[in-house]
Amino acid sequence: MSKTTKSTKTQQLSKEQLIEAVRKKKECNARAQAIVESLLERNINEDEFLRKLKDINQCHYDDIVDERNILRLCSYPLCDEILENVPTKQYQISTTTNKVYDITDRKKFCSTKCFKASEYIKSQMLTSPLWLRHQEIIPEFKLLKLND
Repeated sequence: MSKTTKSTKTQQLSKEQLIEAVRKKKECNARAQAIVESLLERNINEDEFLRKLKDINQCHYDDIVDERNILRLCSYPLCDEILENVPTKQYQISTTTNKVYDITDRKKFCSTKCFKASEYIKSQMLTSPLWLRHQEIIPEFKLLKLND
């Protein structure tokens, strides 16, 4: 095999790999978008929720939180509460700890329990690109029990 033929074959293989990578990226992003949209609904099953988490990353989860907030739903996907009487202030002063807390993110949830449960899920999620997941070990996601 001549050097030119070998070089052309290597370039062709790289081109095919690149095309496959782009296809896989599009497929993964489309699946993640469908999951984000499905988690904007109410009455989400826990098992279904946990199964879907492996196909999204933290950025997608942030999108779910923000979109549910826009819809005036508690931003924790497993909670069906509608947000009413959302505080307009940005900070909360704790008289017990004498500290000032930024509650911007907390206002997206109906309770501190839902906020903590959501943060617990998010902390377990991967941040890597979806199309590279086949090279990683996907964690087994666990829920923070709300009734504790």
